[in-house]
Amino acid sequence: MAVKDTVQYKLTKVTTKTVLAGIVGIVMFFLAKDKHLAPVWFIPGAVVTIFGEWLRLWAAGHLRKNKQLTTTGPYSYVKNPLYIGTLLITVGYSAMAMNIWIMVAGFVWFFIYYAPYKKKQENEKLIGSFGAAWTEFDKAVPDYLPRLTPYPGRGTNRWSFEVVKKNSEHETAAAVFVGFAVMLYLLVR
Repeated sequence: MAVKDTVQYKLTKVTTKTVLAGIVGIVMFFLAKDKHLAPVWFIPGAVVTIFGEWLRLWAAGHLRKNKQLTTTGPYSYVKNPLYIGTLLITVGYSAMAMNIWIMVAGFVWFFIYYAPYKKKQENEKLIGSFGAAWTEFDKAVPDYLPRLTPYPGRGTNRWSFEVVKKNSEHETAAAVFVGFAVMLYLLVR
């Protein structure tokens, strides 16, 4: 793929959601409570952020969009591991920035707007693509609070970094860790 084609492809991936996430991230850095962030907030926030991105990477390595119903990896425990990972990253960054209002806004946005909207949008698409298999999976696997045991009808796919790259999660991980580095810089300066 030529450089021009690659740039055009990357620009098609820029959505309102990604622009909004970038704006929120910038605002969060400016609203950090103190010029020197407190380790008591930073360390737990960093752990939550890293766990959130780890969950997203695990999920993205199993997700074969529009090709098959994904029931392996974290999807065998919970239907929306990518969303949970995003919420954990938001909570982690909010803690690192010592800003409860961004955390509250993130929860409100997630549970009142984002999650219901995505559920409706994706449910229709998944029923159309996978029919009864989706309906059975939808009934057996919770949206956000994981099952204690894996879904009995799960597939056999293994995690793959190639699949992570197809889902562009490696780029998200890089952005999360750049943000993490900036927050760490604010802590130690």
